Amino acid sequence: MKPSPISPRTATLLAAETDTNNLPAVLPQLSHLLSHSPNLHQAFLSHPSTPQIWKLFPTEGQWCGYRNLQMLLLALPSILPPTSPVLQKNEFLKTKLTIPHLQLLIETAWDQGFNAHSRDQLGGRLVGTTTFIGTPEAEALLLSLGVPCTGRVFKSPEAWIELLDSVEEYFASSSSLSAPPGRDQVKTDSEICPLQRGKEVRVISTTRPPIFLQRPGHSMAIIGLSRSTSGKRHLLVFDPAWSPPSALRRRGVGVELGCGECEGWAAKWMLRQYRKGGRYLGRWREFETVSVD
Repeated sequence: MKPSPISPRTATLLAAETDTNNLPAVLPQLSHLLSHSPNLHQAFLSHPSTPQIWKLFPTEGQWCGYRNLQMLLLALPSILPPTSPVLQKNEFLKTKLTIPHLQLLIETAWDQGFNAHSRDQLGGRLVGTTTFIGTPEAEALLLSLGVPCTGRVFKSPEAWIELLDSVEEYFASSSSLSAPPGRDQVKTDSEICPLQRGKEVRVISTTRPPIFLQRPGHSMAIIGLSRSTSGKRHLLVFDPAWSPPSALRRRGVGVELGCGECEGWAAKWMLRQYRKGGRYLGRWREFETVSVD
């Protein structure tokens, strides 16, 4: 496959990218929305520091893998201890990396022998090209930075069920930042809105970073999993193809949605953007993931 060069205009936009497509306070809002969902049994979410990042311009179509890496890497500084060798050796992880920078880091990982076979599969180079990336490149980058991770392949007629099982285990086995059922279940009245007083904590914020998910033709960042009272499960994802709903983009850090905004059709629509269930996932028989150990 011969790589296609990035147009000069696009190269300029990507190199000068700022935080205009980066929203850092989405997960606390999603937690608030989920806690008001009447049919929710339990949900697990990745670390609250995980930002939502989306495409920079409407015609952007091939950068989803890089966007997912941006989200995953930006979560690490809040999860790893400050003395972690990963952070001490890679100071740049504390800021959002541009796509050209990520391309260079992946090529450097190849040079160091991490998943070097994918270099040949992608035409020999990434820097300055429109070549999309997937799980082999994400894994190579993480390993080259000293971040232990695991790649998995789910390939069967029921691959989507195996994926849900794996994701649920990943988040459920994590340390929690909020109490799971059976342990300090009731929050104080000052922590929640009146409609939620006295109810169990059903949304668990964990210390996990998001999972890099690749399905045929597209990739997303898995930021959690929800299970309904009927037993149905949904992945919770940040899809780079979509920007956050305006109701979330209007909120500043630490400013929660009002109780009224967490109920009714508007709230259901907001959650629908982040949920991927069997009807969606069942279209494919193969998925790949990369998760931080």
